[in-house]
Amino acid sequence: GSMSRQAKDDFLRHYTVSDPRTHPKGYTEYKVTAQFISKKDPEDVKEVVVWKRYSDFRKLHGDLAYTHRNLFRRLEEFPAFPRAQVFGRFEASVIEERRKGAEDLLRFTVHIPALNNSPQLKEFFRGG
Repeated sequence: GSMSRQAKDDFLRHYTVSDPRTHPKGYTEYKVTAQFISKKDPEDVKEVVVWKRYSDFRKLHGDLAYTHRNLFRRLEEFPAFPRAQVFGRFEASVIEERRKGAEDLLRFTVHIPALNNSPQLKEFFRGG
Protein backbone atom coordinates (compact mmCIF):
# COMPACT_ATOMS: atom_id res chain seq x y z
CA GLY A 1 0.00 0.00 0.00
CA SER A 2 1.00 3.64 0.30
CA MET A 3 2.93 2.95 3.50
CA SER A 4 5.56 0.82 1.85
CA ARG A 5 6.02 3.25 -1.00
CA GLN A 6 6.42 6.01 1.56
CA ALA A 7 9.03 4.04 3.45
CA LYS A 8 11.14 3.65 0.33
CA ASP A 9 11.46 7.36 -0.12
CA ASP A 10 12.70 8.32 3.30
CA PHE A 11 16.14 8.78 1.81
CA LEU A 12 17.94 11.32 -0.27
CA ARG A 13 20.36 9.53 -2.56
CA HIS A 14 23.75 10.81 -3.58
CA TYR A 15 26.13 9.03 -5.93
CA THR A 16 29.73 9.65 -6.84
CA VAL A 17 32.06 7.78 -9.15
CA SER A 18 35.72 8.44 -8.43
CA ASP A 19 39.25 7.11 -8.01
CA PRO A 20 39.75 5.14 -11.22
CA ARG A 21 42.44 2.52 -10.72
CA THR A 22 43.94 -0.27 -12.76
CA HIS A 23 42.94 -3.72 -11.61
CA PRO A 24 45.77 -6.31 -11.61
CA LYS A 25 43.95 -8.01 -14.52
CA GLY A 26 44.46 -4.88 -16.58
CA TYR A 27 41.08 -3.21 -16.73
CA THR A 28 40.13 0.10 -15.12
CA GLU A 29 37.73 0.05 -12.21
CA TYR A 30 35.95 2.91 -10.55
CA LYS A 31 34.94 3.55 -6.98
CA VAL A 32 31.19 4.00 -6.74
CA THR A 33 29.89 5.57 -3.55
CA ALA A 34 26.19 5.61 -2.75
CA GLN A 35 24.99 7.65 0.19
CA PHE A 36 21.49 7.28 1.53
CA ILE A 37 20.70 10.24 3.74
CA SER A 38 17.66 10.02 6.00
CA LYS A 39 15.20 12.84 5.39
CA LYS A 40 14.10 12.62 9.02
CA ASP A 41 17.62 12.74 10.41
CA PRO A 42 20.32 14.11 8.08
CA GLU A 43 22.96 12.78 10.48
CA ASP A 44 21.80 9.27 9.60
CA VAL A 45 23.78 8.39 6.49
CA LYS A 46 24.22 4.90 5.09
CA GLU A 47 27.15 4.59 2.74
CA VAL A 48 27.77 1.78 0.29
CA VAL A 49 30.99 1.53 -1.71
CA VAL A 50 31.52 -0.85 -4.63
CA TRP A 51 34.22 -1.04 -7.29
CA LYS A 52 32.89 -1.41 -10.84
CA ARG A 53 34.28 -1.57 -14.34
CA TYR A 54 33.03 -0.09 -17.59
CA SER A 55 31.17 -3.27 -18.60
CA ASP A 56 29.22 -3.20 -15.31
CA PHE A 57 28.09 0.37 -15.97
CA ARG A 58 27.26 -0.44 -19.57
CA LYS A 59 25.05 -3.33 -18.50
CA LEU A 60 23.33 -1.19 -15.87
CA HIS A 61 22.83 1.54 -18.46
CA GLY A 62 21.16 -0.91 -20.83
CA ASP A 63 18.90 -2.32 -18.12
CA LEU A 64 17.84 1.07 -16.79
CA ALA A 65 17.36 2.55 -20.27
CA TYR A 66 14.96 -0.30 -21.02
CA THR A 67 13.05 0.30 -17.78
CA HIS A 68 12.94 4.03 -18.44
CA ARG A 69 11.60 3.53 -21.97
CA ASN A 70 8.74 1.51 -20.55
CA LEU A 71 7.81 4.28 -18.12
CA PHE A 72 6.87 6.52 -21.05
CA ARG A 73 8.40 9.52 -19.35
CA ARG A 74 9.00 11.92 -22.17
CA LEU A 75 10.04 14.64 -19.77
CA GLU A 76 13.67 13.73 -19.60
CA GLU A 77 16.14 12.22 -22.00
CA PHE A 78 17.84 9.10 -20.71
CA PRO A 79 21.57 9.96 -20.52
CA ALA A 80 23.76 8.57 -23.28
CA PHE A 81 26.69 6.41 -22.28
CA PRO A 82 30.23 6.61 -23.69
CA ARG A 83 30.66 3.85 -26.24
CA ALA A 84 33.16 1.06 -25.92
CA GLN A 85 36.58 1.70 -27.40
CA VAL A 86 39.16 -0.91 -28.11
CA PHE A 87 41.95 1.57 -28.61
CA GLY A 88 42.91 4.30 -26.20
CA ARG A 89 40.72 3.04 -23.42
CA PHE A 90 43.44 3.71 -20.86
CA GLU A 91 43.86 7.34 -21.85
CA ALA A 92 42.94 9.80 -19.14
CA SER A 93 40.30 11.47 -21.31
CA VAL A 94 38.50 8.15 -21.93
CA ILE A 95 38.67 7.20 -18.28
CA GLU A 96 37.28 10.58 -17.28
CA GLU A 97 34.50 10.42 -19.90
CA ARG A 98 33.48 7.00 -18.58
CA ARG A 99 33.64 8.15 -14.97
CA LYS A 100 31.40 11.10 -15.74
CA GLY A 101 29.02 8.98 -17.83
CA ALA A 102 28.67 6.49 -14.99
CA GLU A 103 28.06 9.25 -12.47
CA ASP A 104 25.49 10.96 -14.73
CA LEU A 105 23.69 7.64 -15.12
CA LEU A 106 23.47 7.05 -11.37
CA ARG A 107 22.45 10.63 -10.63
CA PHE A 108 19.74 10.47 -13.29
CA THR A 109 18.01 7.68 -11.33
CA VAL A 110 17.72 9.70 -8.12
CA HIS A 111 14.33 11.32 -8.79
CA ILE A 112 12.71 8.42 -10.63
CA PRO A 113 11.40 5.83 -8.16
CA ALA A 114 11.05 3.08 -10.77
CA LEU A 115 14.77 3.43 -11.45
CA ASN A 116 16.16 4.06 -7.99
CA ASN A 117 14.16 1.12 -6.60
CA SER A 118 14.91 -1.15 -9.54
CA PRO A 119 16.27 -4.65 -8.86
CA GLN A 120 19.11 -3.93 -11.30
CA LEU A 121 20.33 -0.94 -9.31
CA LYS A 122 20.05 -2.86 -6.04
CA GLU A 123 21.98 -5.74 -7.60
CA PHE A 124 24.64 -3.28 -8.81
CA PHE A 125 25.33 -2.22 -5.22
CA ARG A 126 25.07 -5.68 -3.71
CA GLY A 127 28.22 -6.88 -2.04
CA GLY A 128 29.20 -3.33 -1.15
